[in-house]
Amino acid sequence: MVVMMKLKYVDELSGGRKRFRRRFPKAVAGVLGEEFFQVPMKAREGAALVREQEALLAEYEKIVAKAKRRGAGQGVLSPLEHWREAVAEVAAMKEGIVGNLSDDDRQEILADDLHRRGADPTMIKALMMPDAKEPPVTMLDAKRMYEQERLGANPGRNQKNRLERVCRRVEAALGPLGKLHMVGLKDEHGRKLRDYMLGVAANGKGGKLLAPRTVRRELDMVSTMVNLAIKSFDLEKEAKNPFEDISLATPNKASQTEWELRDPLPAAVLEAMRTRMTGKLRRPELGLIWRILEGTGCRGAEVVGLRVEDVFIDHKYPHIWVRWHEERSVKTQTSVRAVPLVGDAFEAMKAALALPREGSHMLFARYARENGPDAVSQALMKHLREVTQDPRHVVYSLRHNMKDRLVTAGVDQRDENRILGHSLGGVGDRVYGGGEARLKAAFEAMQKANAVSP
Repeated sequence: MVVMMKLKYVDELSGGRKRFRRRFPKAVAGVLGEEFFQVPMKAREGAALVREQEALLAEYEKIVAKAKRRGAGQGVLSPLEHWREAVAEVAAMKEGIVGNLSDDDRQEILADDLHRRGADPTMIKALMMPDAKEPPVTMLDAKRMYEQERLGANPGRNQKNRLERVCRRVEAALGPLGKLHMVGLKDEHGRKLRDYMLGVAANGKGGKLLAPRTVRRELDMVSTMVNLAIKSFDLEKEAKNPFEDISLATPNKASQTEWELRDPLPAAVLEAMRTRMTGKLRRPELGLIWRILEGTGCRGAEVVGLRVEDVFIDHKYPHIWVRWHEERSVKTQTSVRAVPLVGDAFEAMKAALALPREGSHMLFARYARENGPDAVSQALMKHLREVTQDPRHVVYSLRHNMKDRLVTAGVDQRDENRILGHSLGGVGDRVYGGGEARLKAAFEAMQKANAVSP
């Protein structure tokens, strides 16, 4: 009795020849530009046909996985990634060839199969020359390392978009990342990228140029990418970082500090905003956030990202804890701090705790999303532009107002830095002293500042 077995995705061609044919998922087909994965098969029957079908199923799954990765925005592989992936795939395919065969026999069988199917030349080279010298490390590898080590497994959309935006500028100035060899980077590359960034429009379509401070931040990101790759790929003796500490100075033009780019809000503007923020708002949270920002000097994201558990309203010294958690990271280690609540900020925080939040543990549940702080900033800016058109007047100006009040009140600089989340001076200032004592000092300093008229 002959048992006939129908293998899935295997059909018959003329002359008894077999073919593996399986349709790609729609999204994958869009990435690959092909509707089917189809390969003429060498075997015609029996166990050999089953083994070949299983090997092709595995290859199909790898192709689909790689296409999905590209479709998710991870793009093409770098030459080094392509080579390492090919070496791993070839090794797995050789292991899949069963039977009492020598390694040379397996290699010959697989080489014949790859040639017959017109496989990727890199795959064939990985089979025939597995010990060949690896392709050089490129800026695309540096980008991948940055994604892995700095952004993590689940980066926010803003983080990903910023990295992609910076890398597009690198490519516009210096060429494809996959062709920029790390070992070949020179000072000329640093100057060329700097000059390109200083001359490019912020929106990429003409108009206002990138601000020097933005160029500095983006160059710092590129520099971090390169340093991370140099260390990760052991290139310390071979590669240099031409983007590190590169000067942005231009002849006959003094650079502006971050502080010079923003002005404190004048008393009239503050009063007008207080009237708007305590009036009838479609989003009452906005008014509370503004009042807390004005009364604490915090950054916008530090307030918007607060959890209920970060608020200590019944403490001897009412305060909030600005600290890292899964929904929000903080700017620097010194940004992790207790910020006292006095005056109107205290009253606004009590009102914020009474807001409906439908089971959310976030203080401002409506804005507990990735771009929540940006949405709050944009909404507050619309209100601010109703009372002032000065481009130096922005939401961030409230930190400058708090700085001025602390200085005017004669607050010790250590307490001023602790309140604003600025870097502290010596090790003693950063490490020694009890938390309760530091909070008491900061609370008393904030009371002094609160008594100063704007």
